[in-house]
Amino acid sequence: MDFPGSRSTYVTLTAACALATSVACRGSGHARVLSFRRPPMPAGFREQSGPGWRIAVPSTWTSEPQPLPDGVWLAVDAQIVDDYHSNVSVVRESFAGESYDYAKAAELSIHREARATVESARDDVVDGDPTFVVEARWAPIPPANVVYRSMQTDLASRGAGYVVTCSAAATAFERYRSTCEAILRSFAVER
Repeated sequence: MDFPGSRSTYVTLTAACALATSVACRGSGHARVLSFRRPPMPAGFREQSGPGWRIAVPSTWTSEPQPLPDGVWLAVDAQIVDDYHSNVSVVRESFAGESYDYAKAAELSIHREARATVESARDDVVDGDPTFVVEARWAPIPPANVVYRSMQTDLASRGAGYVVTCSAAATAFERYRSTCEAILRSFAVER
């Protein structure tokens, strides 16, 4: 089953990850926040996991069984809002640096993406790692015609980088903001 906007989301993320790896710096010195405590799972969410990571998503969202590129996981909201299925993706690739460096490089690659407009980028802490949360507006990839917004964060651990992105139609994004925040905050990696 193919969902409008979903494939373009993870295709874009895969490209962003490749760029992130090539420009990331080493030894940024952004130490883990040892006092970090993972937030409780929100009501109506369930945990999903993949190689080296776990995340909480709304229980009404389904994992995509369709063939996805290696290292990509996708869950989709069955409900269509403004001609778009909101979704969350996790993209995993090799990366031997710190989360902050990986996130900074990913943010820079989104700035270079012709279809994207970065609306905000802020320092944050996810799973105890200093990182960024980047919000962007994306032009559709034809034949899709829905502009969508994304909220993304990036972590790195044990030689892998992880890009976590929650997307919704631009016209519905504020309705999904708290869901996307909860999803990103639930993300955790093996240490």
